[in-house]
Amino acid sequence: MKNLNLLPLAIGLLLSACTPSEKPASPEAPVAPEAPAAKAKFPVHCFEQHMPDSSVMSFHYTEYYDDIVGILDYSFAEKDGAHGTFKGTKDGNVITATWNYIIEGSNQVEVVMFKIEGDKALKASGELEETPDGKLKMKDPTTATWEETFLRVECD
Repeated sequence: MKNLNLLPLAIGLLLSACTPSEKPASPEAPVAPEAPAAKAKFPVHCFEQHMPDSSVMSFHYTEYYDDIVGILDYSFAEKDGAHGTFKGTKDGNVITATWNYIIEGSNQVEVVMFKIEGDKALKASGELEETPDGKLKMKDPTTATWEETFLRVECD
């Protein structure tokens, strides 16, 4: 019953807080026109690969000073995908990064390489080995093939 007695008081306080004050109006400074939306200081580069079965592979990255950060996702139409983020560096047109992802409910870490060529990003493929710390990496990066192709798309 005590809570019901406080309800009119609470409503009264809220209404009085919303009521404009009786202070005299001061002249307002002219309002500057809004500046156009600024472009991101660190633009995002977006690439995708669409398969006939509706599977989509996405590779998005940003050059953040000396680091490359981004997202690499494999969304397969009828099976589990691999989804995660990466961080690495860029040497010329080749990005080498550590990709932390989840696949079939398990965490995995893999060193990935991408070559950027105009409107394409090519992912390196080759035989993988597991390092003592559990990370997957290419056994011999010099023998990598660059067949997995992602095409540049507009970023959302």
